[in-house]
Amino acid sequence: KIIKICMLVCISALIAGCGSSPEATPTIDPLVVMTDVAGTIQAEITQSALLTPLATVAPPPTATPLPIPTQSLPSAPTLPVNASGAPALPAESPDNALFLQDKTFPDDTVLWQNERFTKTWNIENNGTTTWDTSYKLVYWDSVPSDQAMAQEGQSVISIINPVEPGNQIELSVKMTAPAALGTYINYFRMMNGEGQYFGDTLYVQIRVGTTEDKTPVPTG
Repeated sequence: KIIKICMLVCISALIAGCGSSPEATPTIDPLVVMTDVAGTIQAEITQSALLTPLATVAPPPTATPLPIPTQSLPSAPTLPVNASGAPALPAESPDNALFLQDKTFPDDTVLWQNERFTKTWNIENNGTTTWDTSYKLVYWDSVPSDQAMAQEGQSVISIINPVEPGNQIELSVKMTAPAALGTYINYFRMMNGEGQYFGDTLYVQIRVGTTEDKTPVPTG
């Protein structure tokens, strides 16, 4: 476009110079003409640039953080309720029992597989009620949970003779050691005639081992 305009200007200047005219024609300076043409072209280019919308550059997509995979935490090992303190009777309850000592098979006594034994505890009635035949010692829990060692008919030991407040009594449970080697615990609690547990938790803890591990049982 610019070249065509320049050629037209030059041709017009030549015609004006060659034609005869009775009057003197003012001389046109080609440099001035070309300067005007260049200014016009520059103005057109600027106006065209202003009218042309700029290309919109889309912002880069925002990176979406990937979800962090969740991993279930292993549950904390739980002790039997009685091992950490069982729900007690109300403070105003007159029933209570105090553990005094293990009379037989102290903790971690080693026994043979399937060996029969009798666990005996010495306890005291430190409440204000008399234990009659409605009171009993009952099996409560075990570790492992499926290893109750009380022999048949020994999960509930009823009180035979009344126990006055302040008096002591020995309670015994016939048991059988499990067949697999390992450590086993059984828990027992006192229960009143209304089915409420009370007093200290009684337990037996043994280890089932080999002949070399066997704990000598005192005689006499």
